[in-house]
Amino acid sequence: MVVPGKKQKDLHIAPMLDVSTPEFLNLFRILSKRAVLWTEMVVDETIMHTQHLDHHLAYSPELSPIVCQIGGRDAESCSYATKVVERYGYDEVNLNIDCPSSRVSGERKFGAILMKDCIAAYSTVEGMCSSVENVPVSVKCRVGIELEDGEILDTFEHLVGFIGKLIEKGCKKFFIHARKCVIGGLTPAQNRIVPPLNYPRVFDLCNHFPDCEFIINGGISGLAAGKLLCEGSGDPTVMPTSVVNEIMLRKEIDESMELTTDYTTKLVHSVPCDICNQTNGGCIAAPIRSPDNLNGCMIGRACMENPAMFADVDRFWYSEETNPCENRREVLEKYCLYLEQIYPRRCCDDDERKTGRLPAPEVKMYTTGGCSICKEFYGEGEQIGMNESLNTARFVQKEKIASGAIGRSLKPIRGLFFRLRKGKQFRLECDRLNKDATIRNCGPGYILRKVMHTMPDELLDQPFVKTEDLTEEEVPVHVAPVNCRGSCR
Repeated sequence: MVVPGKKQKDLHIAPMLDVSTPEFLNLFRILSKRAVLWTEMVVDETIMHTQHLDHHLAYSPELSPIVCQIGGRDAESCSYATKVVERYGYDEVNLNIDCPSSRVSGERKFGAILMKDCIAAYSTVEGMCSSVENVPVSVKCRVGIELEDGEILDTFEHLVGFIGKLIEKGCKKFFIHARKCVIGGLTPAQNRIVPPLNYPRVFDLCNHFPDCEFIINGGISGLAAGKLLCEGSGDPTVMPTSVVNEIMLRKEIDESMELTTDYTTKLVHSVPCDICNQTNGGCIAAPIRSPDNLNGCMIGRACMENPAMFADVDRFWYSEETNPCENRREVLEKYCLYLEQIYPRRCCDDDERKTGRLPAPEVKMYTTGGCSICKEFYGEGEQIGMNESLNTARFVQKEKIASGAIGRSLKPIRGLFFRLRKGKQFRLECDRLNKDATIRNCGPGYILRKVMHTMPDELLDQPFVKTEDLTEEEVPVHVAPVNCRGSCR
């Protein structure tokens, strides 16, 4: 519950390449009315030069609050991109100084590499901040960086200097991925689990810059873990099980030697951390009292693996009385309606254009109901101005909805039955029908309805589990390899 007079701490849904699509964002807005959504990173040059801007900046007011993340290193082009993003209606513009991929930080020289190329970072942020009128500009970065040539910039002093200069250029809000980034030595996926988490550095950063906002990111398994970080444990004994076990062991040793130790002050969390007992030496302990300017947390991969967890965001995180949906049937019904709106059926028209990326072409349908295939859900309807020489069978034979549109539509909901019986069946049925070209023109909404039809009613209508009642198996956790302690290469 939020303390009166204290600022609400937000839950952010991380920007993820090939995940944070418009379809994904709309699913999560169905799950939560309050969580802050993020787009995929959009490159500044794309915004400057594309002839199909709506494909990249698909925006609707219903998605608010939503942040648009851009990538780039040129002050002029990023300033232009920032103005465009603001015109579209996004609530915030974020600069990516976090991405470790070889294409971004290697070839294109933006993303995480800007923590080394600081001059470019400073000028870019200054240009962005000076170009906006009513929306904030924020930065997402790491706590440090390790370069391909072996240079390591992974100290609190370097981070303070970097953030301090960005503050001078006008930025007051920072999303901190609590790991260093290894350029060249690790893949993007490895960079999300191998470098040790360093939560204490984020908390120290908050205390060093009390007038700025910070949001913590990295390794946060679910809502309960995120809330504990943002609010603080309030009790030094509220720690990960491994930490408690370590305390008890040390107390037993001291008692046998008739020693007295204050374990609330003696045990110090740092990286590498022997207390948290992570395979890579990371430190994941929540503070006893969270900094006042730690204004939220960001969760990423868990959203893709178990989206059902986030059906409890509004109640558990924001203290709303109820959540938008009580069960999976409600979520999927609303998502079907959304898909049927943005990807209308193409089984009953003679338009030669193809539905691929958004926005889909507007076409004239020759029936008020469904075709011979999809009438099971949409009814038979009446023909409207249809030439006798034209028939629905001919329309169905020609593929008018691209397989990519079907795949993007089904991908966000594949994990909705995570760890439930029939969950694998749900995923396999999504994959099977995604490949069935004979029904593709009936649209992704129809295909999802067919998938739902294969699931037991008791599963579809089963209430979502409250966050407090989730088991460990129901919360996805990404663990570093056991042999990576002390080395990230």
